[in-house]
Amino acid sequence: MKNKIFILIILISLALRFYKLGVIPAGLDWDEVSNAYNAYSILKTARDEFGTFLPLTNRSFDDYKPPLYMYLNVPTVAIFGLTPFAARLPSALLGTLSTIFIYFLVKRLFKKEALALISMALAATSPWQLQFSRVGFEANLGLFMAISSFTLLLYALPMLKEKFSSRKATVFLLSAFSFGLSFYSYHSERIFIPLLFLVSLIIYRQDFLKIPKKLWVIFIAITIFLVLPFFIFTPFKAISQRLDETSQSTTIQNIDQSIVFMKEDNYSYLSKIIHNRRLLIATNYAKNYLANFDVNYLFIKGDNNLRHHIENMGMLYLIELPLLIYGLYFFIKERSKSTIFILAWLILSPIPAAPGNVAPHAIRSFTMIISLEIVISFAILKIYEQIKWKKAYMGLLLSAYFLTFIVYLHNYYVHYWHDNASWWQHGYLQAVSKTKVVKNNYNRIIVDPSIEQAYIFWLFGTKYDPKSYQINGNKEHFDKYYFTPVQPENSKDLFVTAKSLPQEFDIIDTINFPNGEKNISIGHPK
Repeated sequence: MKNKIFILIILISLALRFYKLGVIPAGLDWDEVSNAYNAYSILKTARDEFGTFLPLTNRSFDDYKPPLYMYLNVPTVAIFGLTPFAARLPSALLGTLSTIFIYFLVKRLFKKEALALISMALAATSPWQLQFSRVGFEANLGLFMAISSFTLLLYALPMLKEKFSSRKATVFLLSAFSFGLSFYSYHSERIFIPLLFLVSLIIYRQDFLKIPKKLWVIFIAITIFLVLPFFIFTPFKAISQRLDETSQSTTIQNIDQSIVFMKEDNYSYLSKIIHNRRLLIATNYAKNYLANFDVNYLFIKGDNNLRHHIENMGMLYLIELPLLIYGLYFFIKERSKSTIFILAWLILSPIPAAPGNVAPHAIRSFTMIISLEIVISFAILKIYEQIKWKKAYMGLLLSAYFLTFIVYLHNYYVHYWHDNASWWQHGYLQAVSKTKVVKNNYNRIIVDPSIEQAYIFWLFGTKYDPKSYQINGNKEHFDKYYFTPVQPENSKDLFVTAKSLPQEFDIIDTINFPNGEKNISIGHPK
């Protein structure tokens, strides 16, 4: 029976992640397009769009994404072509694998089959995980690398009365590979995973001491071997640029505010203490960190980016709020190694999001979802074990979950894609298709900057030859396509814009959002 439930949850997880995968959300995000086209470029030339041989970062829009998702896109693009489905396929598969790994993680930690299955079911149907499993974001890969790394590590430990065996040694070294590769998955994992690993060394120090020293040497060597190339071959700009993007503006604001406050206090000794820029920066970090535990964010409305969640809903189901509170109470009360490990996971998860200029941030603190689901699952099982009317409890709980889940699915598949397509660059690839059809009728096709990062969409949509682009193309121009704010004056030049066309232009086509609102106009001077 338990095996049947396990398989059923996997099938549900797959169905939820693959149904209309290339269609909903209604449009590819520019990061998805960048990963997919650069995978296509590597497939054809072994170089990215900039001509870098097998790069250790995806330079993309000079935001230097970790490269692992891009490389996972290479086989999917090779098999399914340069399509939205291929761009999102690795994420959908990894989302399902994360569901499986949470089962084994919980079973290892708590030795309870029922708890493992409940956690697995929550992961399979979680709105937070579904949102990112259905799009090609590196964060979903990062989550998988985190849960797989620590699951392997915990299975390698000789916990309780277990003995260290050759099988555990193999798993231990596999975890080293996973830890090393995680560095190339997502930025947050470069902070979260080392921190949780250090905490794990403290929590399970007696178990770690049972591992032979020679295996530790191999473990460390494997990890260093995988991570070191990033620091050797990656330009310093690739490391500093990301930090500047996410936190520099906030830090500058804190420094400016510190100067203003001290000036208002005539630079008194006290003002230099209480308005110290380091104190203001630290306070801002603390505020950003705590914002990720905001009940309103988690259960009511989510963050301010509708690419991260559907409208009028938090990252978790509202019915899970009392269960989370109840579960946290018992986790704190129990204070076993396993509960401390999961609490540490929860506490450390938002740290990578703290320096950012946006808080809360559903992607940067995405690893929280694992600990939250386990705590909620713990509460569900604990109540079941304690309550007298078990059948009534389970019937009520399952009915509430089912109703909430059906409402979520309805909103996601019916309203979300229809009403919030503007968050997903809807119409960009349609515009590419329309200009591709009429390309031979015009001297130039000029794309206005109102279509953001347009060049990558035209590369993707036209399947433009990567080698030709590396030799003759750039972000401003390739083939007949020009990406410039300068409007054409010749009737033989086609103009594509997300703004209204001037009156002296003939409109040859328009692309609307699914809700009927005007999106992109295509035309030329009369």
